[in-house]
Amino acid sequence: MRDLSDTICALSTPPGRSGIAVVRLSGPQTFSLVGRIFVTGSGYKQLPARRAMLGRVVDPRNGSEIDEAIATCFESGGSYTGEDMCEFSLHGSPVLISALLDCLCAYGARLAEPGEFTMRAYLRGRIDLAQAEAVRDIIAATTLYQAQIAARQRSGALSRQLQPLKESLIGAVVNLESAVEFADEDLPVASRESIVRQLEDLRGQLKAWIQTFRRGRIIRDGFSMAIVGGPNVGKSSLFNALLAQNRSIVAEIPGTTRDLVSEVTNLGGVPVRLHDTAGIHNSDSYIERLGIDRSMQAIADADAVLHVADTSRPLLDQELALKEQLRDIHSIAVMNKSDLPSCWSPQERNEFAAGRPRAEVSAKTLSRIDALRTMIFEHILGPGGMTQEGILVTNLRHCRNLEEAEQGLESAGSALQAGLSEEFALADLHRALGKLGEITGETGVDDILSGIFSQFCVGK
Repeated sequence: MRDLSDTICALSTPPGRSGIAVVRLSGPQTFSLVGRIFVTGSGYKQLPARRAMLGRVVDPRNGSEIDEAIATCFESGGSYTGEDMCEFSLHGSPVLISALLDCLCAYGARLAEPGEFTMRAYLRGRIDLAQAEAVRDIIAATTLYQAQIAARQRSGALSRQLQPLKESLIGAVVNLESAVEFADEDLPVASRESIVRQLEDLRGQLKAWIQTFRRGRIIRDGFSMAIVGGPNVGKSSLFNALLAQNRSIVAEIPGTTRDLVSEVTNLGGVPVRLHDTAGIHNSDSYIERLGIDRSMQAIADADAVLHVADTSRPLLDQELALKEQLRDIHSIAVMNKSDLPSCWSPQERNEFAAGRPRAEVSAKTLSRIDALRTMIFEHILGPGGMTQEGILVTNLRHCRNLEEAEQGLESAGSALQAGLSEEFALADLHRALGKLGEITGETGVDDILSGIFSQFCVGK
């Protein structure tokens, strides 16, 4: 970890040419550096805090003007980093940005490392560790829904909802500590049975939060979906319909798609990578077999599958065989070409669906495509997929800490029920409390800080 007494600077907007670029400066020398290089027409010796001031950036080494800019200073009590800080807004020319950074470094600042501004905000107590990680998620968001979920975490929603649970756990620890330390005193100590019930309630809350991780991971990272089926059932047409663009070649000739075609779209604000696959069937063609092998690999790698069949022709044995292969995979039965007369009986439709979610669509006319999009979204996220209430665990590190805390509570409860000394339960409870503290950065985080903040962009 670099020295916090350093003054750091960095470009905080994307590199390259732009209308405006923002350069950040943070640390104990901030205001003295601003006073040396920034000149206003008002003659301020020190710029007022939280007020945008127009002036000129001048290099004191030769007196040359670098650019006209706006400087906004923030005192340590109200800045992003918790330190004295200034943001320069100047014209977005790489030459001007480089000259400003060179000037700042010449007079005592140094270039910031990735995530160092946000790390300082955490270390100075402006945000907790979960909030810091949410900053990265906001920047990495590719949809508005992802950004909204990350913004909830950034506002401290996770930390606030964890706090009552931690306080309850601390209460259980205090009761057990009292039973150990003051065994000979007449102190009111909760019974083992009541503490066990309390720990079970806390475990229930942790389990509920842990179960949100699958949905949270999908919202944060997106998911992949393979469109599979026999030749000429309309997979490529469905692929194009879901994308709302002609990405795959569509033709009446069976076997037109012989390789994997992939594209990213979003459903309900969640990114999804769609894979259009080659038709799965028995073939003696070496090239077709290669495409079919890739189709099977796409099925294995995908988070979910659209199993497409053509209801305008008789139900084929190969479709039923593929249905069996998809038995343990999240899949939706899509009956395509509803614009044509159907050859399937109600019994055949049920046999093909086999209890899976089903959709009858026409990829050609776009009939019920929107309904299919909604079905995919609900199928992959589960009930309440769009809810923003309560805790939604989106981070694998948080999920693992919650799991270990839940295991600690289980072990503590088992020790108390088995009649073991309170000291055994206390060891497990302290471990559980420590794991909850790691989520927000209260305990045991020195070894993970560099790993978290190294994934940030430099100016954040």
